[in-house]
Amino acid sequence: MYQMNRRFRMILLLVAAVLLPTLSSHAAENLDPAFGAKGVVITDFGVADDEASALTVQPDGKILLAGFSSNSVVKDIAVARYLSDGKLDTSFHTAGYVTFNVGDGNAVARAMAVQEDGKIVIAGTFDNGANEASSEIFLARLTNEGFPDISFGADGKLVLPLEGKTGSAYDLQVTAEGDILVVGTAGDTNGLNAIVARIDPQGVLDGSFGEDGIAIVARDYETAAHSLVLLADNSILLAGYSKPEEVAGLCLFRLKADGTLDESFGTKGEVQVPVEGGEAVVYDMVAQADGRLVIVGSYDNGSYREVLLGRFLASGAADTGFGTGGLVRNDLGSDSVGYGVAIQKDGSILATGFSETNEGKDIILLQYGAQGSEVTASSTTETTETTSTDPTTTALANNQSLTTEETSPTTTKSATTADTADDSLATATYIAESVSVYDDESRALTVLADGRVLAAGYAGNGDDTDFALLRFSAAAVDTLADSVAGAGGITDGNSFIRTTSITNISRNSAMSGGAIDERITLIDELIPLTVTARGVCFGTTRHPVFRAGAAETSTTTPTTPTTTPTTPTTTPTTPTTTPTTPTTTPTTSPAAGSSSILPAASKETAFNYETVLFGQTSDGSGVGTFGSNIVNITPNTVYYVRAYAVLSDETVVYGNELSFETSDACFIATAAYGSVLDKHVVLLRDFRDAYLKDNSLGRSFVALYYRFSPVIADIIGHNEFLKQAVRICLWPWVAFSYIMLHLAIAAKIALLLFGAASAGMVMYSLKTKEKVKETL
Repeated sequence: MYQMNRRFRMILLLVAAVLLPTLSSHAAENLDPAFGAKGVVITDFGVADDEASALTVQPDGKILLAGFSSNSVVKDIAVARYLSDGKLDTSFHTAGYVTFNVGDGNAVARAMAVQEDGKIVIAGTFDNGANEASSEIFLARLTNEGFPDISFGADGKLVLPLEGKTGSAYDLQVTAEGDILVVGTAGDTNGLNAIVARIDPQGVLDGSFGEDGIAIVARDYETAAHSLVLLADNSILLAGYSKPEEVAGLCLFRLKADGTLDESFGTKGEVQVPVEGGEAVVYDMVAQADGRLVIVGSYDNGSYREVLLGRFLASGAADTGFGTGGLVRNDLGSDSVGYGVAIQKDGSILATGFSETNEGKDIILLQYGAQGSEVTASSTTETTETTSTDPTTTALANNQSLTTEETSPTTTKSATTADTADDSLATATYIAESVSVYDDESRALTVLADGRVLAAGYAGNGDDTDFALLRFSAAAVDTLADSVAGAGGITDGNSFIRTTSITNISRNSAMSGGAIDERITLIDELIPLTVTARGVCFGTTRHPVFRAGAAETSTTTPTTPTTTPTTPTTTPTTPTTTPTTPTTTPTTSPAAGSSSILPAASKETAFNYETVLFGQTSDGSGVGTFGSNIVNITPNTVYYVRAYAVLSDETVVYGNELSFETSDACFIATAAYGSVLDKHVVLLRDFRDAYLKDNSLGRSFVALYYRFSPVIADIIGHNEFLKQAVRICLWPWVAFSYIMLHLAIAAKIALLLFGAASAGMVMYSLKTKEKVKETL
C-alpha cells in the first residue's frame, strides 16, 4: 500500500510539473503578443471575402475598421469595432460589427472618421445597377453604438448627385466646424476627374462649395484624388495622379476654401511630379507637424511596382532635403505597393502595404528616417521662393534612385544645397509579416501614443479573405528606427547594398540574397571598392547597430537558432554570433585561422565580423544580384537576414535587415491529418506553444521531436493505414490539448487529479493481480 501511494504521488507531481506551467503565448517578435492572437486579429464576417480598407482609433482607445464583406452574391459595407486588446467590442451593434448596403449591388467602404460627438462617418462606393461599370459615391453615418444615424441625410445615408457619372470615393476628413470633406473621382467614357465634396453635419451638400457642394478638377486629361489634407487656412490639398501624357504620374492639387482651384499653386492649381520610366500613383498623404507633406504610393519600373515615398512643402515644391529631389523609390525585389503612411513622434515616417513573394503577398511595415528634419519649414520655404517661381516638377530618373539603403541621420543635406545626388537619400528598412500562407495586404495604419503601430487590411485563408488587424510592438518599431539610423559597417547611404525578399520559406530552409551596386563605396574616400566576397548572414537575434568606423568584437555567447529569443524587444548592444548548424552552440570565438570566406586579416578589422563568421552563406564575389540558400535551420523559428559584402580593404558592409519565420513542424500530426491547417494539428501546435516551449523540459522534448519526427512523418505520409492508426493514437493527446487550452484552471486540475487517480487505480489493480498470481 505504501509503495502504491508513493507511486501515485510521483505520478501526480510529474504530471503537474510538466503540464501546468504558466500559460504563455508564442508570437512573432515583431507583433505585440498582448493583442489578439499573437499580435493579430482576424474577423470573418461570413462565407466569402471580407477586406478592410480604413482604420481609425477613437479617443477612448477603441479601434474601428471599415471595408466590405461579401455574402457570395454582393459585397456589403462592413464596420467592426475592437477593444484595445483586440477583442470585438460587443457594445457596438451587439456583435462588435455591422454590415449594411446602400443599394442592391456591391458596396465598399474606403474611408472613415470619428466626429467629436463619437459618431462615425464612412465614405465609399456602391454599384447603382445602371451598367457593369457604373458606381456612385455614398456617405453614411453611424451612432457610437453602430446603428444608422437617421439625423444624417436620408436615414443615415447620402448619395452624391454626379449626374450620371461614375464615382469612387477614397478619403474623407471632418473639419473643425463639423463639415465633411470627401475626395475621389468622377467621370464617364471621356475619362475621370478628381472631385471634392463638402457636406454639412446634417448630411446636406454645402451649396457654397464648388458647384452645389461638389468641386471637380476639370482637365482635358485624366486626374484622380486618393487622399486629402486640410490646411490651416481651410484650403484643401489633394494627392493622386494625373495623365497628361497618357502615363499616370503623381500629382498634387490645391483648392481654396470655396472649392475653386488655387491657381497660385504650381501650374493652375496642379503640381505634376513625373517619375521617368513608369507610372506612379499616390495612395495616401499625411502632414508633418512642421507642415511638410508626405506621400506614399507605387512606381512601376516596367517589371513590377516599387514603394514610392515623397515629401513636399505646402507650396507644392519638393523637399530636396529628402531622398532624391524629394522622392525615394524602394525596390523590394518584387511587386510592392505602399497604401498608408503615418508620422511618428520623432518625425520618422512609417508606411504600410504589401510585397509579393513566391508564397503570396505579405504585409509590410516600412520605416524611413526623418532625413531633412533639421531644416525648418520656414527656411525651406524661403529657399523655394528664392530659387523658383514655379515649383512644379521634380523628376526622379532611374539612375538617381535607390532602394532600401540606410543613411546616417547626422549627415542630412540642407534644402538649400543644389546637389541632391545619391548621398542625400532618405533611409528605409522594413518588416514583412506573413499572417497566413496566402495573400495578405495592409491598407491603412496608425501610430498609437505608446509607440505601437496598428495596421489593417486582409488575410487569406485558402478559401476567401478576412479582416486582418495587426499591432506591431513599440520595440519592433524602435528597432526598425535603429536600423534606419545605421546598421552594419558603413552607414552613409553609399553602401549600395540591399537584401532581397525572402522566398521559398519551408520548415528548415529559405532563400534570400542581395543586390550590390557597382558604385559601392567607403564612407571616408567615396571611391569604388572591389567586392571580394558576398553573401547573407542570418540568426535568431537582431544584428546590432554600428556607426562607421566603430569596429567591435563579440563578448556574448553565440545564440542557438533552435530557440526563439525570450527578449525579442531588446536590441543587443554587442554582436551576437549564430552558428549555421542549429544543434551546435560554439562556446568560444573562432581561432584566427579557422575556416571562413573572409581573409584572415578581416578577423581583426572587419565591422561586426563575428556576425558574418557564423550563420552565413558564401555566394560569390563582385557586384550584381545574387541568391542564397539558407538551409539546416530550425522550424517555427524567427530568423533575421541581411546581405553583406567584403570590400577590397577587408571592410564588411551590410544591407538592410529582413526577418522571416520558418514554417511550423508538427510533422507527425501533419502527416496523419494531411494539412498543417487541420484543426487537430492547430490544437496540438497551440498546446506545444503554450505548455512546452516556455520550460526547459518541454523545449528539450520539442527539440528531440524536430530531430527524429521528419523521417517518421515521411513514412506515415505515404501509407493510408498508418495515417488512420496515428490519428487514433493521437486522439487522447488532442483531447488533452483541448482540455488544457480551453477549460478553466479548476477544471484542468480536477481532470488531472482524476487522471492521476485513475492511473493509480490501474497500477494498484495490476499490482494486486500480480500478488494474487504469486500466492497461487
